[in-house]
Amino acid sequence: MLQRTLLGPGFFLLRCCFTVMRIPEETIEAIRAAVDIVEVVGEYVSLRRRGANWFGLCPFHEEKTPSFSVNPRLGIFKCFGCGVGGDVFAFIQQIEGVNFAEAVHMLAERAGIPIPESEAETDDPRPALYHALRFAARFYFEQLSHPETGRAARAYLKHRGIQPESVRRFGLGYAPDAWEALLQAATAAGIRPEVLEEAGLILPRRERGGYYDRFRHRLMFPIFSHTGRVVGFGGRLLASNSEQPKYINTPETPVYHKGRILYGLYQARQALREQAEAILVEGYTDVITLHQAGITHAVATGGTALTPDQARLLARYVRRVVLLYDADTAGQQATLRSIELFLERGLSVYVVPLPPGEDPDSFVRAQGARAFQAYLQRHRRDFVTFYYERAQQLGQLDTPEGEAEVARTIVKAIGRLPDPLLREPYVRRAADLLRIEPVRLLEILEAQTSSPVSTKPAASPTPPTPPPATSTWHEAERMLVRLMLEEGKAMVSFVLGHMALEEFTEGPPRQLVARLLEQYEDGTINAQPFLDGHYGPELQRLTIEALMEPYEPSQNWERKGIAVPRLRDRAYEAAIDAMMRLKLQRIDELIHQLKKEQLHARHNETRLREIMARLSHILQLRRQIERRTFLNPELLPGS
Repeated sequence: MLQRTLLGPGFFLLRCCFTVMRIPEETIEAIRAAVDIVEVVGEYVSLRRRGANWFGLCPFHEEKTPSFSVNPRLGIFKCFGCGVGGDVFAFIQQIEGVNFAEAVHMLAERAGIPIPESEAETDDPRPALYHALRFAARFYFEQLSHPETGRAARAYLKHRGIQPESVRRFGLGYAPDAWEALLQAATAAGIRPEVLEEAGLILPRRERGGYYDRFRHRLMFPIFSHTGRVVGFGGRLLASNSEQPKYINTPETPVYHKGRILYGLYQARQALREQAEAILVEGYTDVITLHQAGITHAVATGGTALTPDQARLLARYVRRVVLLYDADTAGQQATLRSIELFLERGLSVYVVPLPPGEDPDSFVRAQGARAFQAYLQRHRRDFVTFYYERAQQLGQLDTPEGEAEVARTIVKAIGRLPDPLLREPYVRRAADLLRIEPVRLLEILEAQTSSPVSTKPAASPTPPTPPPATSTWHEAERMLVRLMLEEGKAMVSFVLGHMALEEFTEGPPRQLVARLLEQYEDGTINAQPFLDGHYGPELQRLTIEALMEPYEPSQNWERKGIAVPRLRDRAYEAAIDAMMRLKLQRIDELIHQLKKEQLHARHNETRLREIMARLSHILQLRRQIERRTFLNPELLPGS
């Protein structure tokens, strides 16, 4: 007969917030069914298929070997390094640093599933800001297309060689030469001025009250997040004799953080993955011109110095970065800092100096895409060669002490790479250039990397990285839960016919088995409520741990006709083995406890005899378990 325990009080349910958010469960499930978790995760992590699962480097902690796995059948992910796991909503929450409601909105928008306003959470300003920004992007695009209003902007685009297809691809628009054009259109569409102001689209008047448009008579460049949402704008002034700045951008807002955005990343994401390489430029038009010329793996910092967050973002997509820089002093200094940030992310870095007075946009317009690509190949230098040639130009190699300092600088840069195997070829390259024995540079590298001063990048405030999960149960318990979830009622009957609930670890592991027992008594074993978090986050985490495998057999085995053993082929034998291990674990814990008591009772002869007798009984029980005498023949398969 199967045993049962009651769950204790205070059991937190992950979905308890649904009542507050008023998002119906059927809406959640429709969104879950409509999105492909592999595609969603693949926009942040470079994934490769191994067997039934997909693997990649975890975006939530530093690692060199992929331990991050996605299971498309179950719709879950799991990192076996830091322990983070969950469903597609949990992934968006973690990677974007948003709450559950915002994750639902983001995935609903992706899936084209509307969420009525009455069902939306009211205390989060971001949905309203996204709506306002999306409206503004459409408004500016329509103004650019207007026969009269957009005439000057279209003439400018034609002069710059930007084609209509590029205008559509990047969503370019025009902010009319009027004080309240966007304000009036947006308020007429029901968007409150306070929302427009918070989105950075309008400004308050200083004297007579009211608002006016931030962007006026400007060519508008929508700035997209890597998921395709409009988060801000850059505006290029079209008047030539104005005292206003040529470019202005959206200020920092709850949805726009300039140092965490790369312009063109959304449009370039597929090419970045395919080529595993990014070309990093500075301005909006540089990106557009390069994409138009077929160089679709170009992105831009947006006119500012590269930040650690931008380097971290790009590292999700590529293994190599090509930096295009101005040959002036400021350009070289910015390049040096960018090299450091990318090396710390484990990327190979190459640099290409631009001809004096040129930027990618002007170069391509003057000489064509083919000439530009040839120039890139001809002038491309790895970062070690760049450091060396720059030192030559500055005369830093003219003295012995200068040579020594340059060697230390280059080795320090190499030491920023987290992968020792990637460091070695760069050490050899530096040794060839500097005419120094590689062993000498390796000695410097060893001294620098063993120094207490860390060269690791500062931690980013987002996305929030949870602490590594510590195991709260035994491997045998994990195996038994997996078998019960995968094999269903017959396996639950088999396992819980031989195991008492008290033999499972107290807390979430025992609660999980109790929930399985409830399902058994209701007639169906279903993993989905556990995976969806209906029974709480701890049981969700344990279920994901149980069902996800850190390794997958190579597909080459099957191609070569090598039989790959599967757990399902020996499910009951695996269950017997796991039950035996778990029972022995409990016996050994009890033996350990009794031996401690024996030590404390050494002066109490009566108590000592009791302990010895109990130890003898338990040791006999242990031998019986090893002989598998605990198995009930009536419960064995086929009996």
